[in-house]
Amino acid sequence: MNKNATPKLSKSSPIVSTKKESEESERFTRAMQKMKSSGVRDQRLADKLLVQAAGASLSHWTPKDVSLCQRLELAASALTEMEPSNATEAMLALQMIAVHDAVLLFLMRATQENQTFEGSDANVLRATRLMQVFTAQLEAMQKLKGKTGQQKVTVEHVHVHQGGQAIVGAVMSTTPGEGAGDGAENIGNTP
Repeated sequence: MNKNATPKLSKSSPIVSTKKESEESERFTRAMQKMKSSGVRDQRLADKLLVQAAGASLSHWTPKDVSLCQRLELAASALTEMEPSNATEAMLALQMIAVHDAVLLFLMRATQENQTFEGSDANVLRATRLMQVFTAQLEAMQKLKGKTGQQKVTVEHVHVHQGGQAIVGAVMSTTPGEGAGDGAENIGNTP
């Protein structure tokens, strides 16, 4: 998709107003500008991801009269909300959007009126599995953004009295026989 070209609009009636064409063109332009902040440097890849994101938004979530440009704008908003800083993060964000929509689809199906117990159970199971996928994707995104494993501990006052000891850092305990203890049990047992 060329960034300067407006996608072909479906013409349900023989006359499409200039105002509607202008609104669609503006939506398309806004979507493309939002994608510029997606962290994807190559415009062709950004265009492809935008179209994929629009396609990932399952059709049943949007009314039939929602235009392609409206879907593109919504997809660009969803992607940029996740603040990807490069193509890898943008692709992962796109997958997360698709998984999220699928989870909601299966949950909706599970609670439909006249749903059988087996149908409800199967849809809840699918949704649960996809929620686990989403959680894994979220963890992957946090790793990519460098937001995992960072803990900050601030110790303001430590009093160590005479004969006392203080340890600063990670303290791990092991079970006896695996190197734990103060070594007293080994005194005198050296060959």
